[in-house]
Formats: sequence, C-alpha cells, structure tokens
Amino acid sequence: MSDEYVAEAQRLSIAQNKMLKFVYQTWWSWWLPRAAMAALIIWLIVNGFDWSLTAWLVAFIALSLFAEWLGKRNLVKRREKLISDSSIIVSMDENGVDVVTENSNSHSKWAGMLPPLVYPHGVLIKFSRLSGIWLPDQALIEGSPDDVRKLLAENVKDSGPGRK
Repeated sequence: MSDEYVAEAQRLSIAQNKMLKFVYQTWWSWWLPRAAMAALIIWLIVNGFDWSLTAWLVAFIALSLFAEWLGKRNLVKRREKLISDSSIIVSMDENGVDVVTENSNSHSKWAGMLPPLVYPHGVLIKFSRLSGIWLPDQALIEGSPDDVRKLLAENVKDSGPGRK
C-alpha cells in the first residue's frame, strides 16, 4: 500500500460525504469568509474602531488557518498509520468480498453492500456510508477491470453500467 493509493482512497471517501467534501475539498468554504473578515479588519482599522474587535477577528483568521493546516496534517498522519507495513488483499467471487489484512480477515456478502462507485481508473466498493475500499485498476493481480465491473454489476443491486 502506497501513500498515493491511500491518498486517492481518502480523497474518494471524503468526496462521498457532502459535509466532509464541503470542509476538506471546497476551497472557497475556507477562503471566502477569511477574505470577508480581512476586508472588515481593514475597514475597522481605517475607520478607527475598537482594537479589541479587530484583534478578535485577526485571532479568528489565525485560528482558521491553523485549523486548516491541522486538518490536512491529520489526514496525512492517518495515511501514514494505514501505510506502515500493511497490505490488503481483496478477493471477490459470487459469494461476496473477502478482505484480508495482516491483523484481520473479513467477508461481506453482496446483499449487505451499497452500490459501488465506478471510476475510469478503479472502483470504490462501499460496505456502508462511511466504509469502503478503493480498488484501483492498476493494482489487480488476477482478472481485468472489466471482470471486476461485471462481477459488481451482476451481484450488487443498482450498480449497473453508467453508475458513478
């Protein structure tokens, strides 16, 4: 498992949750309020208003910059924790999906899975709204990307062609 793999899986998982996508992947959700506050700070300084309000606004902008940095740092630390000498083996057949790691072994039946998200370069298999596994086409050891998509289309409801 490489950092690129985990970063892509993380990006795709975050993109599935509207609130996480808004917070982590929408640049203007952080920068427009900061720009508005910066404009307000400049206006307060030019017009000679109370310095305590200006100081609070400057501190709030600094805190928001720190929070953004901390959020990105935490995503990187989470990736590092996942990568540390770990490997994941995913196998699929008519009975479901088996996921084998160094510390665990699990089996999920097709009936309990959410529709997968099919991308041009891989598939995000969804076990629940917050849990999934990214299967990039380049990581396949056996079979082809078409075989994976066909198996998913046959066994998971609402996962036919054109689903993304």
